[in-house]
Amino acid sequence: MIVEGFRATEPLSLRTHTVVVGSGAGGAVVAALLAEAGVDVIVLEEGGRFTAADFTQRDDEMLPALYREHGLQTTRDGLVTVLQGSCFGGSTVINMADCEPTPPEVYAHWKRLVGEIGLDEKTLAGSQARVMAALEVNPIRDEQVNANNAAVVRGAAALGLSHGHFLNNRVACRGSGYCLIGCAYDAKKGAHLNYLPRADAAGAVLYTDARAERLERDGDQIVGVVGSLVTRGSREARFPFRIEAERVVVAGGAVHSPALLAVSGLSRGLPDLGRNVTLQPQLPVTAVFREPGSIRAWRGIPQASYCSAGDRNSAERGLGGFRLEAVSGGLSQVAVGVPGFGVAHKEAMARLDRTASALLLVPDAPSGTMTWSERAGRGVAARIDYRMRPEWLARLRRGMRQAAEIYFAAGAESVGFASESFPRFAGPRDLDRIDAFEVRTGATRFLSAHVQGTCRMSADPRLGVVDPTHRVHGLRNLYVVDASVFPTSASTHTMIPIMTVADRAAHAMLETRR
Repeated sequence: MIVEGFRATEPLSLRTHTVVVGSGAGGAVVAALLAEAGVDVIVLEEGGRFTAADFTQRDDEMLPALYREHGLQTTRDGLVTVLQGSCFGGSTVINMADCEPTPPEVYAHWKRLVGEIGLDEKTLAGSQARVMAALEVNPIRDEQVNANNAAVVRGAAALGLSHGHFLNNRVACRGSGYCLIGCAYDAKKGAHLNYLPRADAAGAVLYTDARAERLERDGDQIVGVVGSLVTRGSREARFPFRIEAERVVVAGGAVHSPALLAVSGLSRGLPDLGRNVTLQPQLPVTAVFREPGSIRAWRGIPQASYCSAGDRNSAERGLGGFRLEAVSGGLSQVAVGVPGFGVAHKEAMARLDRTASALLLVPDAPSGTMTWSERAGRGVAARIDYRMRPEWLARLRRGMRQAAEIYFAAGAESVGFASESFPRFAGPRDLDRIDAFEVRTGATRFLSAHVQGTCRMSADPRLGVVDPTHRVHGLRNLYVVDASVFPTSASTHTMIPIMTVADRAAHAMLETRR
C-alpha cells in the first residue's frame, strides 16, 4: 500500500518489524527483498510520489518537486552544486540511467584502506546480476547516440583514445532528453518502476511526504522513528508520526543518513560519522561548432558516450584519473554551465544548437566533512565543507587539456569550461594556458551527483560507522544502506554499486534474522 502523507488528517502511530528510511537505490532494494521474504516493512520517504503523467518536462516545475533543495544544494562555499533526488524512488528517478559497476581495483583499495569488509567482485556477483536484471540493463546502441555524444566519440577516435557507450536502464527510449527531470514515458527503469512496486505488492506500506527526524534509542537498540508528515512542496510539518520497529534501516543518502544519526545523538563512539566526504566533482565543458543546428544536444539520450582514456584505477588509489562524459539537460540546467553574464551569456545561449557539452569527472579522495543543524518544522539543514587537494587539481588540469584536444579533433571552433575567470580556447594553440587555471569560488562551477563516504564501512569502529553487515557500530538493530557506506568513490556512476550492496545487505539480514 502506498500512502501519501500530505493527505493525512491526524497524527500517525504504527508498529512494524522493519522501518526503511528512504526509497532510493538502497532503501528500495532492501524494502522489496525483506517484504518479499515475509517481513513487515514500512518505508518512509520525505519527498512525493510522481508517475509518468506527473513529469511535465518543465524545469521550473520538476526541479522543486524531485530534487533536494530544488536542485540548489551546494557545498558551504557554493563551489560545488550537489544534486540529489528527493522523491519516491530517490535519485534513480532523476539520474542519467548510466549503469557502471564498481571496478575490481576499487574493492582492492577499500581492503587496503579500511580492512576486510567482504566486498569484492566474486562475493557481489550474484547481487549485481539480480540488480542488473531488475533494472533491465542493456547497452546503448550506436543508432541511439545523438550528435552531442557523437562529438566525444569522434574526437576520441581521431586521437586514438579509448571510448565507448554506457550500459543503461532505459527500455524503449523515445529520446525526449528529459532524463534529469523524470521520464514521462516510463522508459527509464528507476526504483519507482521495479523495486518499490515489488515492495508494495509484497505487503510493505510505503509512506511518501513522511520526513524521519529522529531515531529513538533504548540502550543498544533503536526502538522507533519519529518525524513529520509534511506538506507536498513546502515540506512544512503537518502532523507528527512515530513508528515502533524491531529493525531500522537508514537509506537517506550520504548527506541525510549521517544527519539523522547525528541529530539523534548517536555521534558518540562514531568518530567517523559525517567525515570522509567524496563528491566526484564534475566540471562542465562546452564546445562550439561551426554549422548551425549541428548539435541540438537537448534531443536524444543526454548521456550516452564517454572517453575513458584518462581512467587510472588502482588498488593503491582506488578510482583515479579523470573521464570525459558527454551530457546535456534542460535549458535552465545547461545555462548554469555556460559562462558569461548579460549579453555574453545571451549570445552563448543563442549558439546552443551548435554547442556540444560534457562533464569532466575527476574522482576525489575523501576530502570533506559534514555538520548539521535542526530547523524547526523543516527537518535538518546539512552543511558540506569540502576542499580540493593539489593532486586533484593537477588531474583536473590534465583532464581539461584532454577534453579540449578531443573537441578540437572533432572539429570544434572553441572550447570552454564553467569558469568566469578563464577565457575560452580558440584553438589547440591555447592549450598551454591550462597550467594557469585556478579554481575560484564564485567564478568556477562544479557539479556533483555522487556524494559518498559519510558513514564509511569498516569492521573497526575507529575507521568506520557501519560494520561489514551495514550495522551501525554499538547498536544491534540499526543499519545504513546507501552511498554513505562506501569508503571512497565506488564508481563513476553509483546507482548499480548502491543497489548491489543493498541486495547483499538485505540477504544478510534475512539470513541472520536480525
